[in-house]
Amino acid sequence: MRIKLTYESLNGDIILPKHYNHHIQALIYKTFTPDLATKLHNVGFPLGKRRFKLFTFSRILEKGIPTKDNEKLIFKRKITIYFSSPIEDIVGNLAERSFKEREFELCNKKIYISQLEIVTTPKIEEKVIIKALSPITIYSTLYKKDGEKIVHYYKPIDKEFSKLIEKNAKKKYHLFYGKDPDQMSLEIKPVKFSVQENLKIIKFKDTIIEGYTGIYEISGSPELIYLTYETGLGNKNSAGFGMWEIWRGKESEEDA
Repeated sequence: MRIKLTYESLNGDIILPKHYNHHIQALIYKTFTPDLATKLHNVGFPLGKRRFKLFTFSRILEKGIPTKDNEKLIFKRKITIYFSSPIEDIVGNLAERSFKEREFELCNKKIYISQLEIVTTPKIEEKVIIKALSPITIYSTLYKKDGEKIVHYYKPIDKEFSKLIEKNAKKKYHLFYGKDPDQMSLEIKPVKFSVQENLKIIKFKDTIIEGYTGIYEISGSPELIYLTYETGLGNKNSAGFGMWEIWRGKESEEDA
């Protein structure tokens, strides 16, 4: 289930840090009921050593104007994001609380919910062309001989990229449906993509994360593809990575 949330300021522009993912995530957690926020943040949905949150959100849809020092973005009085989860109670909780509370604080600025829209679920077939609404990231954690940890991020042109995206999607499927997805498949490959132009380096708290926007083709099992529509592709979904929508072919090169 996916919703579209629009927040407005009644007093001037909304100014956010250039790396704003953490602040949007904090806004979401503060909107949830305390019990749900605590459960998702501290426990999530465990699977082996991993803990999934099973929700994701987009980048801000409006284009912010960079400040002179390029450290912040200025948004003209409003910001809009998408939020999705396969668990309707999570989406419902956010939607209900958004209307109930109405007033929120984001980076010391009071903002208000001005619009909330339920997004119609698209038809998912065995092959879809998608646009990344937030960067897609997938990585492996490697260790040197001295025990030092290294996080290796994969590019969409790497053969491991699609394999790891599929493996990640299957874990989410097993967790959510409780069924074995071994006979299912998912493949992702770039359609309109440039390593240089689509690379997005985002600082989340003290962590530097590499992800990629762009236009991609996803093929495979519709049920598995659909779950990535709700949960996001790849890693770090609850930090605002991996959300996508069906690409209609009307966006400009800049938007892609």
